[in-house]
Formats: sequence, structure tokens, C-alpha cells
Amino acid sequence: MSIESHIEDVGGSFRSVLALPGSPRLFASALIGRLPQGTAPLAILLLVRSETRSYAAAGIAVGAFTLATAAMAPVQGRLVDRLGRMRVLLPSGIAQGVVLIGLVMLSRSHASAALLALTAGVAGALLPPIAASVRALLGEVFDDPTMRERAYALESVAQELVWITGPLLVAILIGVTSPSGALVVVAGVCIAGAAAFVRTPLARDRAAPPGGHERTAALANRALRVILAPVALTGMSLGAVEVGLPSLALHAGSRWASGLLLALFSAGSLAGGLWFGARSWRAPLATRYRTLLLAGVVLTAPLIAARSVPAGALCSLLAGVTTAPMFSCQYALVSRTVTRGSQTEAFTWVAAALVSGLGAGSAAGGAVIGPGGVGAPFALACLAGATAALLALRVNRRVPAVA
Repeated sequence: MSIESHIEDVGGSFRSVLALPGSPRLFASALIGRLPQGTAPLAILLLVRSETRSYAAAGIAVGAFTLATAAMAPVQGRLVDRLGRMRVLLPSGIAQGVVLIGLVMLSRSHASAALLALTAGVAGALLPPIAASVRALLGEVFDDPTMRERAYALESVAQELVWITGPLLVAILIGVTSPSGALVVVAGVCIAGAAAFVRTPLARDRAAPPGGHERTAALANRALRVILAPVALTGMSLGAVEVGLPSLALHAGSRWASGLLLALFSAGSLAGGLWFGARSWRAPLATRYRTLLLAGVVLTAPLIAARSVPAGALCSLLAGVTTAPMFSCQYALVSRTVTRGSQTEAFTWVAAALVSGLGAGSAAGGAVIGPGGVGAPFALACLAGATAALLALRVNRRVPAVA
């Protein structure tokens, strides 16, 4: 197949998703609404570092933000399922924006590092679960399984765009203003993004919580519990890679290449998501999920031996290729397993498992560099990915309905 025809297939597949009335506006608003997820941690890190002159204090503040987001996401997700998107997402977005502005004011008044970390934690707890909401919404509006999977492929590509553009936007804002100015802009995006999302026709028309269904906790669903373990291990693998790539760049004597390697990993994921979404697949969804997990292990393994920036650049690009397709399958699996009335909470549990895995992988990846060398984080990533693929067998064995 020529490059031109493949590009045409990619465009055609995603155009079929965007042909649904209101769909382009939904994806665009969701992208804006999630920008704080990709910008706030870096903006907080640089603000607290600038004011306290301490990387430790800055790291603690970002950790508080991230952990609070993971801890409170399922709570907010359940509130969305019970009260509706309008009543939860917009107040959360407004409250988070206000707290972030409060963090800027506290930093300017030379507040203690502990108070800054506490405020950052409150801001993280208030992060509106827009990502989970849009994934639940896609499961509602696309009845056809093939179209739903294409929608989730587009969603995974949009998620990669958040991670790629978020840090770049923060860097530009800091260059134009300052760390505090950047965080004020992020606060404004929190409010504007949440407002834009809940006002889209697709989200507004389904703003009320579903009636006529018994609402049970999402974790009561055995199928969801089976999926969470591979999700957490996948997060651990990604967290180890995110620590390993900057370590590889430093080992090669090029500090600037840290950002390049991470960007290439995300670029590989973006390309993989576009390719995956353009194809029609015959294999069962759970089989594709396992295959992508194993393929991720195979493509990550060469990083264990990489010792130069050129080798690391090529290997990181390849290692990222399966990430967005894997997330696409993961979202589709969750959508098929959850019961109506608990969709948003289910996706927030998935996000919490992923974030927890990322944190564990980052910590463990950093710990093994000393005794194991620069390739150790990637070996850890491969081990976590292989274990995730092994546990994903339970999706077929114990939950045949989602195969």
C-alpha cells in the first residue's frame, strides 16, 4: 500500500467518526479540557522550584498533585454517574482554576513548601475527569463496535497530543511571561475547558444521569477488576521508560536529548494510533490487546542495549508505536464490560490504576539505574509489560463476553 493511500485510509476512518453531528466539537473541547492534565504538573514544578529554590519541594508538590488526582478521580467519576456531567465537571473545573490561582498567590507570599504542596494536592483532587467522561460518552453515542473502536483510537491520539503539546505550551508561556504567569493561564484553561466540554451538544444532551438503571459501584464488576491489573502494570512499564529515556540521554552526554527521546516516544505512539485506527480488525478485541502488550515488550527491548542518542532516538520512536493502539483497545474493553450508570467511574478507576503504575514504575526505574546500569529501567519495563500480557489472558478466560 502506498503512503498516499494509507494516509487516505487514516483520514477516511477518522472522518467517519467525526461525521457524527457534534463529534468534532466534542473532541476539540475534550482536548482543551484535558490540557491542564498535561500542563499543570510541569507548571507547578517550575513555579515551586522558582519560589523555593528547591527541587525536592517542587517534586513533592507535583507528587501531591498527581497522587490526589489518582485518589479522587474514582470519587468524581461516581459523582458524574450519579449527578450528571454538568453538575460535576464545571464546578470542579472552576474550583481547580481558583485553587491554582491561590497557589500562585501563596508562592508570591513566600508560603512554606508544605503549604504549597498541600495546595497543589487540593488542585489535583479537583481535576475534572474529562478524559473519563469523554470515553464513557463515546461508548454511549457509538453503538457499532467498529465505529466505537475507531472513536477510541482517535481518543488515544488526542491523549498523545495532550502529552506532546502540554509541556511545549508551558515552555512557551514561561518564556513569554513567568512560571506564575504560566500557571495562571493553566488555571484559566481549567475553567474554560470544562465549560466548553459540558456545553458541547453531545455532552449537553446526555448531561443528566441515566435513569432506570440500578447504580452499583464500578468495582463490583468482575470484568473491570480483571482489567485493572494489566492497566497498572502497563503504567509501571511506561513509568520506567519515562525515567529511562532521560537517563539514557545523560549517559550519552547529551542533557538536551532527554526531551527529544521522550517526544519521539510520544510521536511513535501518535503514529501507531493513527495506523491502528485506520484498519478494520478481525481478531477479537481481547486478543488484540494482549498482542499489543507483547509487541510493546518486543519493541521496548532494544532500548536495553542502546547507549547513544541516535540509537536511543530510533529505539524510543519504535518503542512508542504500540502505546496508543493499546490504550484504544483498553478503552474499548472497559466500555464493553461496564454496566450503564457506572461508565465514568469505571474509566476513572482505570486512570487511577494507570497513574499508580506510572508512579511505581518511575520510582522503581530510578532505583534500578544505580545497580543495574542505564538499561535497567527498560528491562524493568519489559518485565512489567510481559506480566501485563500474561494477566490479560484472564480477560478471555474469566470474562469471555468481552473477547
